[in-house]
Amino acid sequence: MIAIVLSLASGLGFGSSAIFARIGMQGMSPLSSTMVSVVVSFLPTAILALLFAFADIKGLPPEAFLWFLLLGVVNFLGGRTASFQAIGRIGASRTAALQGTAAVFATFFAITITGERPHFIVLIGTFTVVTGLTAALGNSIRDGINDNRGALIGYGLALTAAACYGGTNVIAKEVTETYGSPLMVSAFALLFGVMLMTPIAGKSAVQQVKAARGDRRFAISAGLAGLAASTGVICLYYALQREDVAVVSPIVSTNPIFTLVLAQIFISRMENLTKWLFIGVSVTVAGVVLVSIGSTM
Repeated sequence: MIAIVLSLASGLGFGSSAIFARIGMQGMSPLSSTMVSVVVSFLPTAILALLFAFADIKGLPPEAFLWFLLLGVVNFLGGRTASFQAIGRIGASRTAALQGTAAVFATFFAITITGERPHFIVLIGTFTVVTGLTAALGNSIRDGINDNRGALIGYGLALTAAACYGGTNVIAKEVTETYGSPLMVSAFALLFGVMLMTPIAGKSAVQQVKAARGDRRFAISAGLAGLAASTGVICLYYALQREDVAVVSPIVSTNPIFTLVLAQIFISRMENLTKWLFIGVSVTVAGVVLVSIGSTM
């Protein structure tokens, strides 16, 4: 049950991060927003790791840093960068819903690479989650493609992010089980994420933050996206330490629910929210319930 609660908290973190990122991109480029978010994610996570996981840090073997580097590449250079680029092109709601397919990627990787054997009810629940997300996006994806062929790039980026996040779940599961504290793993993965992003987006991020001295709200929104995402990452890693990837991933993939609700409240003028989005979300909730039941069997 603790893992399920942590997974839902992770979904809330990722879902709200998409909304803050969407607002921030009204005044900053997707790459600069990504850079700001990763830096802001890293700072509090590093402080928490030093306070509560220092013993684990001191005991790390050299090969652990290769795993942290891989996690940073897949999660932040791959997943978050592609995610923010997609949000800038097709919006937070569509991006978040497509990224819900990360559950499929994660389950596939977990079964084929790490040998997990989830209960069949978990698999049914995963399928239901993806079906709900597909229903939520069917019309909006078709309309978006008809209105703007360039939206195809956004959908491709969202699916790329989903694949990266699915792979992240499997890597994070192995790393937390091997090396200890999820806080420590989160901090080092974010550290490498900052190091990898700096040559790509560091200069432009600094320039855009400086240029917006009279109006800090966009940079602040990008920073809040980072704080929300760091909450999602930490909760996700703690959940993975306690439960299989095939159980955690579908529940974390409920983050589109939180994105849709928050979008309706805060950015309804930026997002075209249809009845199919909410119907799909209802089906997704049913899938999460099935996964939760299957995790106890």
